Amino acid sequence: MMIIMYGVPIIIAVLLGVGWWGAGVILYPPHKSGLTVFPEQFGLRYEKVSFQTEDGLTLRGWFIPSPTGDDRTILMGHGWGDNKGELLKISHFLNSTGGFNLLYFDNRAHGESDGNITTIGCLEIMDFKAAMAYLRRHRPQSTRRLGVFGLSMGAAVAIMAAPQFSEIKALVLESPFADYRQVVRRWAWINLYIPYFPQMMVVLWLLRHRVGSKDVDSYSPSRFISRLSPRPILVIGAEEDRLMPASTVRSLYALAQEPKSLWMIPGAAHAECREIAGDEYDRRVIEFFRRHL
Repeated sequence: MMIIMYGVPIIIAVLLGVGWWGAGVILYPPHKSGLTVFPEQFGLRYEKVSFQTEDGLTLRGWFIPSPTGDDRTILMGHGWGDNKGELLKISHFLNSTGGFNLLYFDNRAHGESDGNITTIGCLEIMDFKAAMAYLRRHRPQSTRRLGVFGLSMGAAVAIMAAPQFSEIKALVLESPFADYRQVVRRWAWINLYIPYFPQMMVVLWLLRHRVGSKDVDSYSPSRFISRLSPRPILVIGAEEDRLMPASTVRSLYALAQEPKSLWMIPGAAHAECREIAGDEYDRRVIEFFRRHL
């Protein structure tokens, strides 16, 4: 009886302690990339830009103008723990070869932007809205033929935010997650061996408490992707992706309405699609945007 009396509170304390720490991992990515990649490394002209979110944070980015004067523009969204430079490294071809204007920005709590926490969706939708407000106010000509390129978290946020903006004509979505709770659970198991029951349930409960939002973990692209139609989308997936498995990408794609296309890249792990596919990646993405913008 004495063991039970003292054991239960200890178990609860451990669950809460690990849960608090686990929620912190989501809010404060443990392996955030430093900003080490810049447009001048690829010989690209650019302008530093900044804009504010609805909750008062300043986000910072780059506007890279078309080398040919083309008014077609692509809004770029990076992944969790990464920044605009990491995305530029694998997508600068959209400007140098494709000739598009590109707007890169760091989401809150990433790169050069303000903010202390990231939610992998809920708050980042405000960041996307702030980028759109910047284009509408300061570069209205760029919204006439506007596309979106998103990678991982950036793809997920684009799926959830883009239905609100009629200016967006087409989207390329690489390795988006389908369900928030599922991807958090998978990341925790792959990287930390934390089981969903009961530990990740506690993590998500405490996450809602720490963010102050009861639905922070309900922002799932699977609920939004059908609303992108009739805008064309190209979904790109990596066959060897452990975080966003091929089955998850295919299931999300199945929920999308036409017009849509899917490209699964054999041998690619997460964020390795361009590295593995090479020139074909550049060609397909450029052709998609040229066709639809």
